[in-house]
Amino acid sequence: MDFIMFNDAIKSGDIDMITILMKRFIPLFVGLSSYKSKYAIECVNFLTKTECLLSDFESARVKLGLLVNREGRPGKNKPADMEQENNIRLVKHVIRGLGAGKSDKAMLRISKAAPVISAMVNGLEGSKTHKDRHSRKSISEDISRLGDAIRKIRPFNYQKGRQMNPFKKISSNVIGAVNKDKLKDFIIRHSSRAVNKLAFDDNED
Repeated sequence: MDFIMFNDAIKSGDIDMITILMKRFIPLFVGLSSYKSKYAIECVNFLTKTECLLSDFESARVKLGLLVNREGRPGKNKPADMEQENNIRLVKHVIRGLGAGKSDKAMLRISKAAPVISAMVNGLEGSKTHKDRHSRKSISEDISRLGDAIRKIRPFNYQKGRQMNPFKKISSNVIGAVNKDKLKDFIIRHSSRAVNKLAFDDNED
């Protein structure tokens, strides 16, 4: 549920909800992995900087800088790093189309033109025919089918007659199993490191 809400918060650009969910992800990542989880550490670093060290204005700038909306329509935000990865993949695809005898100048020129070329090609192919040839199932339909299957299997409840339970090592309450005292020490330790690292970087500048 948290990941579904996180996806919706990103699309809508709700930076306050993103902050709340980042706090909830810390014990989740620790419970799923360990106290060395790099995802949990990144959550602590992000929250320390945006909620404690930066001003409200700078914090809002950092959070909004994580999102990008190419279409400019409500509910169409996406992570900026994901958009950058998509652009890099697009540029690589266009450069490969130049063949083996490409020069540095040609690669630079085609890299700048890659997004425009892609938009032109998509326009020439036509959106309707493209969708007809490559139809996709709705993600909501997939989630509904998955939910029906899980309700039938009941993976977290032991059932008589089942020879072996492959889900017995999976906790039905990952966050509840995390030790609160250890989690508190984990958060204090890594938030202190984030503060010290930022202070060191400022001194270097």
